[in-house]
Amino acid sequence: MKREKLFINVSLMLAIIMLLSIFTFDPVPAAAAEGEQTVELSELIAKAEALKTGNEEFPLQISRTDDGADVNNALPWVYADELEALDEAIELARNASTPVIEAIAGLEDAMASFTGKIKSDGSDPYFRLDPGPGKVPVQITAPTNVWTSRTPLDNRIPADFAGSTYQMVPYPFADSEGKADVLQINYIHNGTSTFGGISLESPLSPAVNVPAGATIEFDVYYPKSAQGKFMRWRIRNTNTDLDSYLRDYEYNNLNPDWVGSYNGDSWLKAHHSITASTGNSSNFILELHGETGRPAEAGMLLVANIRITAPDPNGIALPNVVNTENQSAAAPLKSIYNRDNDLFMVGTIGTGAVTGARARHYEIFVDGNNLKAEPTHPRGPDWLRSVAGDPLSGATTTPGATEYSFPTSSYQAIRDSGTSGQYKAHGHVLAWYNQAPAWMRQIIPANLPSGYTGTAKFYGLGNGVTTTVPVEQDMARRVQFNHTMYVMRHFLTTDAKYGSSASRGIIPFNSWDVLNEEIHESRHSEIIPNDANSWKTSLKNTNWLVAMSDDEIDGDIRDHYIYLLFKYAHIAAPNAQMAAAYKANYADLPEYMKLDGHDAEGSIDAYITDSPPKLTYNDYDISTRTKARTLYNMVRELNTAWLTDPLYDGRPLIEDIGIQGHDSVKETLASDNQYAMALYASLVDEGLLTGISFSEFDLKMPTSAPGGGAIAPAVLNVRQSDALGYEYALMYKLFTKFAPYIDHIISWGVSGSGWQGSYVLFDSQSNANAGYYGAINPNRFILGHSYLDDFFEGEYEKLQDGYAIDLGDLGTYTVTQPEAPEAPATLTGTDHAPAGGSFDLVYGLSHVQGDVLAQDVTITYDADKLELVAPPVSTDESQFLVVDYKAEPVGTLRIVGIHLGEGPNNPNAGLIKLSFRAKEHAPAGLTNIEVTRLVTADGAGKETVQAGTVHTVQIDVIDKEALEALIAEAQSAHDQAAEGGLPGQYPAGSKATLQTAIDAAAVVATNSEAAQAQIDAAVTHLNDALMAFQSSVIVKIPNDYNGDGQISIGDLAMMVKAYGATSTDAGWDQVAGFDLNGDNRIDILDVAALARLVMS
Repeated sequence: MKREKLFINVSLMLAIIMLLSIFTFDPVPAAAAEGEQTVELSELIAKAEALKTGNEEFPLQISRTDDGADVNNALPWVYADELEALDEAIELARNASTPVIEAIAGLEDAMASFTGKIKSDGSDPYFRLDPGPGKVPVQITAPTNVWTSRTPLDNRIPADFAGSTYQMVPYPFADSEGKADVLQINYIHNGTSTFGGISLESPLSPAVNVPAGATIEFDVYYPKSAQGKFMRWRIRNTNTDLDSYLRDYEYNNLNPDWVGSYNGDSWLKAHHSITASTGNSSNFILELHGETGRPAEAGMLLVANIRITAPDPNGIALPNVVNTENQSAAAPLKSIYNRDNDLFMVGTIGTGAVTGARARHYEIFVDGNNLKAEPTHPRGPDWLRSVAGDPLSGATTTPGATEYSFPTSSYQAIRDSGTSGQYKAHGHVLAWYNQAPAWMRQIIPANLPSGYTGTAKFYGLGNGVTTTVPVEQDMARRVQFNHTMYVMRHFLTTDAKYGSSASRGIIPFNSWDVLNEEIHESRHSEIIPNDANSWKTSLKNTNWLVAMSDDEIDGDIRDHYIYLLFKYAHIAAPNAQMAAAYKANYADLPEYMKLDGHDAEGSIDAYITDSPPKLTYNDYDISTRTKARTLYNMVRELNTAWLTDPLYDGRPLIEDIGIQGHDSVKETLASDNQYAMALYASLVDEGLLTGISFSEFDLKMPTSAPGGGAIAPAVLNVRQSDALGYEYALMYKLFTKFAPYIDHIISWGVSGSGWQGSYVLFDSQSNANAGYYGAINPNRFILGHSYLDDFFEGEYEKLQDGYAIDLGDLGTYTVTQPEAPEAPATLTGTDHAPAGGSFDLVYGLSHVQGDVLAQDVTITYDADKLELVAPPVSTDESQFLVVDYKAEPVGTLRIVGIHLGEGPNNPNAGLIKLSFRAKEHAPAGLTNIEVTRLVTADGAGKETVQAGTVHTVQIDVIDKEALEALIAEAQSAHDQAAEGGLPGQYPAGSKATLQTAIDAAAVVATNSEAAQAQIDAAVTHLNDALMAFQSSVIVKIPNDYNGDGQISIGDLAMMVKAYGATSTDAGWDQVAGFDLNGDNRIDILDVAALARLVMS
């Protein structure tokens, strides 16, 4: 079977060569066409060649067996003969005689056919072929667009809608061909109700029983003049309210997907897709809510293409993904992402003892609630008074530590887990508009008449409460100053004043959120394009915080409440420079800072820390460009002012920006986050910021995601799973790109689900999901799921190094990557090995500074693919000696060695030879040998942990069966042949030529290092030689009956002896060859014919 296939392949190759040689001499090439078609053909040929090759992570494997046993079936592969049609089409397309149109069509067909033949069993988490669309959504019903107004679902909307109107109008934009009428909403807000709006309903046609998995889809066209005016849509298709927000509309998107012009304004488009309520549905309610706290205003929106869709019941469901690798077996996320690798820390939520997945994969931890003001400061001090001198409800406690309840054990357990400093804590949060104690929430500014109603310069108080008590400015400042001092110093000091003790010790924090979510949800979108420095007017102005600023919010920036909150945190955790400045300026400090016994008469020295926590501002929706820019402007102004503050301590006022990344697959783009990170990286470059963190990170699966929407911890289908992994890969590629600026990434959940049904890196069974694999190796995951490239179009390219990030009026920004330090550990040697073949690597040191007298190195490898075949040996025992080694557990090699002679002073050399063998049945593909741990020690006994290295070897599965069979066949043909001039003999020298070809093929066959390509070439060369030898045989001359190599009278005599015989005579078979004219008799006609041959 294989032999026949071999000859067929060779014959096809020869036929193609013959055709090409003929076409080469065609005097009028049919493919002489120029222009676009020629360019298109060239590009198509390049794509075809790339299709044959695969990509750098997943080269296409070629199987030369009947069952694919010689390749890794989890990764892309084809049979060798399946490649031939594509090769032929490529060659035909390259041929100048082939008409360009014909070449393009033929190559496109061949590529499509070949693509369909690429195989993979889907078991590798980094690679999957397109599984198909699954059950594609189909429309099941839609509003009739016969709209009527109705009683609002939300009673904060005026019953008369303040004059808002609606109507169906023709689609008004230039691309109107084929477009249906749209719903126009003319919005009016009276400026007195909480927010404006309008409530509409329309019958659904047909009435349906909405199944699970159905979605509501619609498009909204909005003018740029609508910025900041609208909050959300409230929708009902049954009896349940569904909300879809307008706050994330991209009014200032630098690269919008669609732009139109209407009514003298530029318009943008947003698509909404939300999960529909199940059950009988005959009516559709669409209610618009304006933004809160707005002045009187008007606006317009257009709504189109409203429909309810559901998965096609006749479609083929996609299979669910099966996650098989438990977190306990998966490579630790922190083994890749850590500061030793010049990257960043990774962490997750949860405090207490660090165990399980938290211990294996993460190193920094945060609790979402236990450090907020409500749990830590439940009792107010009895000195707190209103402007009228009245006590505040709940503020009756004797001042001091008794006001507080600290979650001490939660963070002490983090400190005490593992080795000293192994695990770190992040504090969340000192001040926030939510989860503050009731006694604190009732505080409002003393002299701010606008209250909860905004003005042109003041948005209005951000958090309405039932009870409000005006409090003097210094009283409100004293509340927050004390809160900051007590909460931070409880952990960062051992002072009993703050509820700490020397026996308990300091509980360090890596970083701490000082303020959370103070930029308003949508006001930034209106303000920033008009006045980039008016960030203060877009704040929420949380009432008990803005009371610190009172009516001076437009005054000295150093009196702004955000400035003061961060200043207090600097004082609470002082470095030496702060302590010196504090003492020098103590007399000028405001009296409220001195009333409660903090740092009196210079005692601040006792609280100096060499590693104060990084002070962070934390917020969400930073991927929205205008909010990102608002925060940029805020940090720039506040931190610039801090540089000249008498208490400036050498640190930025706001040190880090924490980005809450509760993102959605595709709906939140990695490139949108990149815009924000570029803004903040530019502040770091200027010295106005220390760094960035992704303080909360998880991903939602919206209904628009590939494979449909899902809510964690629901099991995903394979397409959803791949999309989740792809988005995680994009985000971690973004993080890696900005690694010099990033302190940490916090996964908002360990397993199962994150915030509001988002997906984290491990499923509910604690198995690694696609998100984990996308995070651990972003490039490999993306290149292995290229079928999703169109869905995530352009994202991967925008994250490449050197990509210029458009920052609008601020110009462009390009991340400058620091040069990677040279790895101190080296592994050198071959990068290819055949299955069953042996190879050596040399381990050594490079770029290590100083002397090295001893080292302890651990090397790991995949024991399913490789085996150690000899003990590790020194390359030069006069310079380095292997003292001991241990090769267990399997796949791990630990070596202890010492440097001798000149070795300690010159440690950078190849030191140890390592001998491996690729296992006989190892699958084709890449495998890593990795230095996972390296500790060196100098003459003083100082130990240094050095970075490791990885060496990758391609295991080639070699098939020599066809070559060995061909060698045996050729040798047999050689041995049985005789040289001479008679029929059946071979020309002189022909056997020696064949033997030379056999010997050359035998050299390749016995070479254990030979690659498959060499073997295939040897088969071709020997087969050519054998065919040439066999075709050189001297054949018998027709009618040479006596076999003397000529036609003569001897032959005529033999015919005459049979003269007169007929086909009916006995023995006719022995003389039938003399019947030259085929008339079944030997007669004069045959004799005459032979006589003519003799004469000629």
